[in-house]
Amino acid sequence: MANRWRSPLLNVEPTATQCFHCGEPLPIGAEFSVRMDNTDRAVCCFGCQTVANLIAGADMTAFYQQRTDYPPTPAQQTTQTSDWYNDKTWLQTFAKVDAEQQEIPLMVTGMSCAACAWVIERFLQELEEVQSLHIQLALGKVTINLLPGRAAGPAVEVLQGLGYGVQPWRADSRLQQMREDYRRDLRRLGIAFLGMMQVGMFAIALHAGALQGIDADLQQLLRLMSAPLTLFVLAYSGREFFERAWQHLKHRTLIMDSSVSLALALATAASLWSTVQGGGETYYDSVTMFIFFLLLARFVEKRLRDRDLIQLVQLADELPEFVAVLRDHRWQRLPRDSVGPGANIRVATGEAIAFDSRVISGTSVIDEAVFTGEALPRSVQKDDVVFAGTVNEGASLELVVEHRFSESRLAALAQDIDRAREDKPAHLQLIDQFAARFISIVLLAAAITFVVWWNIDPSRAFWASIAVLVVACPCALSLATPAALTAGNAWLGRRGVRVRSETGLLAAAAANHIIFDKTGTLTETQLVISTIRTAQGIDTDTALGTAAALQQFSSHPAARPFHHRAQNTAIRNVEIIAAQGVEGWDSERNIKLRLGSLTFCRDIAPGLPDRPDEDHYWVALVEDGRWLAWISLSESLRPGTRHLVTELKREALSLEILSGDTESRVQQIASNLDLTFTAALKPEEKLAELQQRQSAGATVLAIGDGLNDAPLLRAADVSVAVAGATALAQTQADFVITEENTDRILMIRKAAYATRRITRQNLLWAASYNLLGLPLAALGFIPPWAAALGMSASSLLVVLNALRLRRLKD
Repeated sequence: MANRWRSPLLNVEPTATQCFHCGEPLPIGAEFSVRMDNTDRAVCCFGCQTVANLIAGADMTAFYQQRTDYPPTPAQQTTQTSDWYNDKTWLQTFAKVDAEQQEIPLMVTGMSCAACAWVIERFLQELEEVQSLHIQLALGKVTINLLPGRAAGPAVEVLQGLGYGVQPWRADSRLQQMREDYRRDLRRLGIAFLGMMQVGMFAIALHAGALQGIDADLQQLLRLMSAPLTLFVLAYSGREFFERAWQHLKHRTLIMDSSVSLALALATAASLWSTVQGGGETYYDSVTMFIFFLLLARFVEKRLRDRDLIQLVQLADELPEFVAVLRDHRWQRLPRDSVGPGANIRVATGEAIAFDSRVISGTSVIDEAVFTGEALPRSVQKDDVVFAGTVNEGASLELVVEHRFSESRLAALAQDIDRAREDKPAHLQLIDQFAARFISIVLLAAAITFVVWWNIDPSRAFWASIAVLVVACPCALSLATPAALTAGNAWLGRRGVRVRSETGLLAAAAANHIIFDKTGTLTETQLVISTIRTAQGIDTDTALGTAAALQQFSSHPAARPFHHRAQNTAIRNVEIIAAQGVEGWDSERNIKLRLGSLTFCRDIAPGLPDRPDEDHYWVALVEDGRWLAWISLSESLRPGTRHLVTELKREALSLEILSGDTESRVQQIASNLDLTFTAALKPEEKLAELQQRQSAGATVLAIGDGLNDAPLLRAADVSVAVAGATALAQTQADFVITEENTDRILMIRKAAYATRRITRQNLLWAASYNLLGLPLAALGFIPPWAAALGMSASSLLVVLNALRLRRLKD
C-alpha cells in the first residue's frame, strides 16, 4: 500500500517517523492522523491534519501520488494575512482593479511541481468569485481573475490553507527568486563538473588499462568508485532532465529531454549491470560529461534570458520612490505606491515623472526619448498629457495623476516586450516538433530491436537496443546547428558585433524584409546646424556667435550644436525660458536678444517672418525691434548609411522606415535614401506594423536603438541594436553593434549566409549518419562501444566542419 503514495520520479514517501503531509519529523507522542485510501496516515500537527483532510475531502488525494516534493511548512509562509487582500486601496498598488475586472498577480512560494499547480487550480476554481486563473509554475506566479467587486481574501485564504506562502507579485520579488534559482543551478553545475572530472580520471585509467593491461581487481575497484559518484551526479545535477521529461510525458509529448533522460538512465543501468557482473562496457564518464555540458548550456541561456526582466525592473527603479503630493493644503513627500488617480503632484526640474498625468499648472519641456527615441523634447503646458518614465527638463510642473503606474504607458511597454518575447520563437517550436518526431522514431526503433532480438537471442537484446539508442542519440544532430552558430557568432564577436541570440544568424539569413528606425539608427542622435537664413546686413558668423553665446548655459538638445562654436563675449544675463527659448543682453549695444520659438521671438521683433519651411527644426534669433536670423537644425546620416542601404537593395530586400518622429522629418530622410516610410508611430503601433508584415509572410530584420524600439526588436524574426543604443534596446536585440560602423550589419548578413550553409552540411551529415547507423546497430553489426565511438566521431566531424567559419573573410 505504501508504494501507492510514492512519487514516480523522486520517491517522495514519508517514513514511519515523518509527517505524511509535510515530511517533517513526527513529534514524540503525536496523535494527529488523517484517513487516506482506508489507511491512517500520521501527521505532525493540527495544521497538516487540516490541510490533508481538506485535500482528501475534495477527492484530490492524487496530489500525494503526483507530488515531487513536500509542501512548505507554516514557517515558510509569508506574514501577510488574507485580510490584507480585502483592502482595495492596498490591492491596487500591485493589481489591476477596476469596474470591469480584477486581475490579481500573486507570487506563491512552495509551488514546486505540477502536482502543486494541479491542486491549486482545482481548489481555486471551486470558488464562485474566481472567473479564471493562470499558473506559471516556472515563475511561481498565480494570476487570479475575480468577478468585479469581489474580494481577493478568500482565494488567498485557500492558498495559505493549503500550506503555500502568498505575496503580491512584484518584479523585485521575482528578482529574489531568480537569485535563488541562480544559486541552485550553480550548485548543480558545480557538482556535475566535479563529478565529471573525478569519474573522468577513473575512466582514463580504465581505458589505458584496456590498451596496456590492468589487474582485474584494480579494474573492478575503479568501476566501484565510479558508480556512486555517477549516481550522485545523476540524482542531484541530472534531476531536471528527468523532471522535465516526466512532466511532458504525462501530457503525452516527447522532448529532447525524453531521449536524454532515457539514454542517461539506460547507460547508467548498463554500466551498473556490467559492474555487478564484473565485466562488459561501462559508460560512467559519458553520463557525467553529458550532464555537465547540457547543464552548462542551459545555465548560460537562462542567465541571458533573465537579463530582460532585470532591465525592466531597473527602468521602474529610476522612478522616484517618494512624490510631492498636495494633501491638506500643503505639499507632502509620500511613497509613490500610496498615490492614486486624482492626486495633485509636483515634479521638479530634472525629475522623472512617476505617473501618466495631466498638466494643471506651469510650462516646461519633457524628454520623451523613452517612448519616441527622438533627441528633441516636447513642450508642454496646461492640459497637456505627460507619461511615467519621462523626464521634466524645464521648470517645475504641477500635475494631476490620471493612472496608476501599473496602468501607465511605460508599464504597457513592458507588457509589449513580454508579449513579444512569448510570441517570437516560431522557428524554435518547429525544431522542437522535429526533435519530438525524431525521438519517437529512435525510441520505437530501440523497442523493436529489443523485441526482435529477444526472440532470436535474448542475451543480445539489451545490448542491441542500447546500441540503437547510443548510435541514434541525436548528439551530432543537436550539435549540427549550435556548433555552426557558435563559430559564426565568434567570428562576429571579433569584429565588433555582440551576439545575444543563439539562433539569430539563421533568422538573419532568411530575412527578406528590413525595418529601420530613423533617429539614432539611420541618423546621428545629435542635431547639426544645416541652414542659416539671415536678415539683410547680418553676417552669418556674427549670428552664429550670438546664438552660441545665448545657448552656452542650456542643456536642451537644440542647444548642443552651438556649444563648440565661437561665442559673442558681449552677451550677458542669459536666462532660459522653459518651453520657449533663451533671452540675454548685449552689453556693448545695450539691447535685448532672444533665441527660440516663433511666438517667443515675435514678442520683441514683430517683423519676424514665418519659418522658411516645416521640414526642419527652426530657431529664430532676434533683438529688440528686429529679426536677425532663422537657424535650421537637422539630423545627419550616420557614416556608411547610404552604402548600407545600397548594398541591401542589391540583395533585392524590401526596406522601409518605421519612426515615431513627425512625418515631415521622416520623409526628408526617407527621400534622401529612397525608402518607404511610416511616421508618428507609438511603440505599440510599430509592433502592430511589424506583425502585419509577418502575417503577410515576411521574415523581418529590425534595426533600432531606442527604448521605444524594444518591443519591435523583441518581436522581429531577427533584430540589431546599433552603436549607442539604449540598454533595454540592447537586451531585446539578437545582435548589438559596438562600433560606429553600419557596415557591421552587412557583416551580420555575410556571417548568416555562411552559417546557414555550414548548418545544412552538418544536418545532412548527422541525418545520414543516424539513418545509416541505426539499421546497422539494430542488426547487431555495431556493438555499444562502437556505437559510442561512432557517435563521438560524428559529433567531432560536425564541430570541425563548423570551425571552417573562423576562416571566413571580411
